Amino acid sequence: MRELLWLSPFIRRYRKRLLLGALCVVGANLSWAVTPRIVGRTVDGIIGGSLPTLHLVLNLGGILGLTLLGALLTFSMRQTIIVVSRILEYELRNAFMRALERHSLPFFHAHPVGELMAYATNDIAAVREFLGPAIMHGLNTVMALGFSLLFMLTLDLPMTLLALLPLPVAGVLTYHIGRRVHTLFSTVQEYFGELTRHAQESYGAIRVVRAYGAEAAEGTRFRELSWAYAQHNLRLGRLQALSSPAMLVVVGIVQLIVLGYGGLRLMERTLTVGQLTQFFLYTNELIWPFAALGWITNIIQRASASTARLRRLMEQPPEIPDTGRLRIRVEDIAGMIEFRNVWFRYGDNHPWVLRGVSFTLRPGTILGLTGPIGSGKSTVVALLTRLYDVTEGAILLDGRDIREYPLETLRAAIAVVPQDPFIFSLSIADNIRFGAPHASEEEILRASRWAELHPDVELFPQGYATPVGERGVTLSGGQRQRLAIARTVLSGSPILVFDDALSAVDSSTESKIHERLCALVPNRTVLLIAHRISTLRIAERIVVLDNGVVAEEGTHHELLQRQGLYARLYAYQALQAELEQL
Repeated sequence: MRELLWLSPFIRRYRKRLLLGALCVVGANLSWAVTPRIVGRTVDGIIGGSLPTLHLVLNLGGILGLTLLGALLTFSMRQTIIVVSRILEYELRNAFMRALERHSLPFFHAHPVGELMAYATNDIAAVREFLGPAIMHGLNTVMALGFSLLFMLTLDLPMTLLALLPLPVAGVLTYHIGRRVHTLFSTVQEYFGELTRHAQESYGAIRVVRAYGAEAAEGTRFRELSWAYAQHNLRLGRLQALSSPAMLVVVGIVQLIVLGYGGLRLMERTLTVGQLTQFFLYTNELIWPFAALGWITNIIQRASASTARLRRLMEQPPEIPDTGRLRIRVEDIAGMIEFRNVWFRYGDNHPWVLRGVSFTLRPGTILGLTGPIGSGKSTVVALLTRLYDVTEGAILLDGRDIREYPLETLRAAIAVVPQDPFIFSLSIADNIRFGAPHASEEEILRASRWAELHPDVELFPQGYATPVGERGVTLSGGQRQRLAIARTVLSGSPILVFDDALSAVDSSTESKIHERLCALVPNRTVLLIAHRISTLRIAERIVVLDNGVVAEEGTHHELLQRQGLYARLYAYQALQAELEQL
């Protein structure tokens, strides 16, 4: 239960509406509680023959009026509390999303997408059930029990005390079942996260699964996880199924006590038929509260387990703290980048990826970055955008450490085109305008032409309105890269980073993009990372990385004349191109 206190800030914002809902609960239950008293007096009046016709009509009208009033207040109760729970669910989902957005790559490496989806679906849904149905029916149960017992006590004290004897049994059952439900539901959620993680990975890698003929193995693994999830769910279901019947047995015992003791009192003429009728009506009103008690306990325990899981995740501090307090507009960033003796490794027990890397990228110029596979090129991009922080040294932007910039400002200033860009399941136009949501059709068209994507788009049946499928499955590798380039150019960021972004385009298209990139440079700063040497010829200076250190630096011609690593890479790639032509 303590875990649920974490939801207090969400609930406090709507306390007035919840208070109104609580007043409706009180009014509805008071209406239901007064009705048996009128019924009992009416029965005694009819049996005794002392009830005038007018009073009978008035009593019947009062019973009908109280019933309608209770129904109206019950409707109002649901319209306030349940609606508020949906609003709170919406706010909790937004808070969950904001918590995820604060984290960097290490967090998502530790928490797969499938696991996070389990939090966003099952756990938040379990919390909403507490914020709505559990609170509403919990208040309803308390009020129903309270009013019923109050009227029973004022009616006949000895019979009421006898009727209360089974209640401690209900309390013990509720406590023990609730504890077990809490434990089992936590386990069920963990298995559900594992199941969704496996499903997400299998569906996302369906091409690989089919290429290796691994459908049977993946299907077997999915069945095993599904069976384990089902078994734990069945255990939870069996336990939850005990709650309501156990409470109904308790209510049945109460009714037996009322029938036995009340019958004796009736024969002794110390109790009237109307009073006994009232007792039965009040015990009938206890059936739903007692049955709901176990159900509400289950919801509360499930919500408690889910809240604990959500709290652990959402309160986890970000790996890259957004501590920048520098107030500067993106348009005012010149784009001067300096790596100053940068050392980096992914963990204390991991090898160094970058070792004392230093270089400078002047505003309005193109700097090339190359090196063998695993030399640290992509790590440079990750550090520049603060997906990771440097272990030692510093990265400066316009003379200031990038940690002084707010993350939003820093990342808005740097647009990255990765080698394998992520394409959303949207239209071509919506994918291009992703970095500039309010871009006009003319601006989209201009960016597409700049990236040499427009001729291909004209061949699609719906043009720029053509959906590209999940992850751009209907596009070729070169088309995805050019779409990402168009997206980046349209973003208007002062710093452009091309991380081997032209590896899937032909030489003619690459040449045209190079020409336009050179024309764009006076207003932009460009970091051009490539494994293919021909891509780097337009760079004013080239930095060559090897095993995490700067092996060489200079212009294309200077590096060729030195006959070092760059020259060897160039010669190897030239020979490879000749062999491919043959």
